This record gives sequence, C-alpha cells and structure tokens, in this order.
Amino acid sequence: MVTDGLLGTSRVLVALAARSLGQLDSDVTLVQYRALVVLASCGPQRTIDLATELEVAPSTVTRMCDRLVRKDLVRRYRRVEDRRATWVGLTVVGRDLVGEVMRSRRHAIGQLVRAVPGADPAALAEMLEAFVSAAGELPESQWWQRWRVSATPPPDTVTA
Repeated sequence: MVTDGLLGTSRVLVALAARSLGQLDSDVTLVQYRALVVLASCGPQRTIDLATELEVAPSTVTRMCDRLVRKDLVRRYRRVEDRRATWVGLTVVGRDLVGEVMRSRRHAIGQLVRAVPGADPAALAEMLEAFVSAAGELPESQWWQRWRVSATPPPDTVTA
C-alpha cells in the first residue's frame, strides 16, 4: 500500500518537474535536468562518476555534457594534478536554472500538500525525511547549501 502510494507520488513529482522545466522554455530534458541536479547536489564530477550516478554509459554522459556545454549550463575542466580526467560542473546559468525549477516545484508541491484533507504535516514530513535519508539524498536544507556553491569550480582546476 505504501509502495503504491509512493509510485503514484513519483508520477506526480515527475510531471511537476517536467512542467516546471517546460515553463522555463529552457530546452532541457528530464535526464539532462537530473544531471544538473546531481552536479548541484554533489558538486563537480568526473564524467565517469556522473555516468555511474545517472546509471548510463559514459559515452551518453559525454554527449549529454556536449549539449549542456553548448547551452552554457555546465563547463568542463581538468584538475591540475590529473589532466587526463575530465570533470564537469555547473555554470552560474546552470545553477540558477536548477534553483528556479526547484523553487517552482516547491511551490506546486506546497499547494498539493495544503489540499490534502486531514493530513498531519509533521508526521508526513518525518516519514518523507526518513525516505529521503534511506535513498541517500541530502535533506532539503543541506541540498540548498550545496546548490549555493555548486557553480564555483575548485581552485585546482583549468578549463578543458
């Protein structure tokens, strides 16, 4: 029963994400957006690590990053100590797009929560925080802290 409820919830949340992206006229797919969210959450990533996180082939991430670079949403760079590995990180434009979509989704989700009759917001929040933690995701406040600095490249990098 809980699994069925969460599956329905996931459909609602994916639809909200797609709508939020569509409202921005940003020409970013959900998969590309997921990559941007990972970069906002985890910071700059080697392309191989981003592929692992997204559960896609490294060549898929390379092509996706080519598109995101052209859209000025991510930048490529190399670390001074290892110029063989290519890293990707958000640009300010990419970070701001993720923030705008997240704020839009937060507003829409808030409206849905307020529309649920008889809901116990504190109990629901506690259960959802446990679910987020079990999935290995950051709590919301920590996510936003990482988002704020996500477009800042590490000091030991050079443009690729």
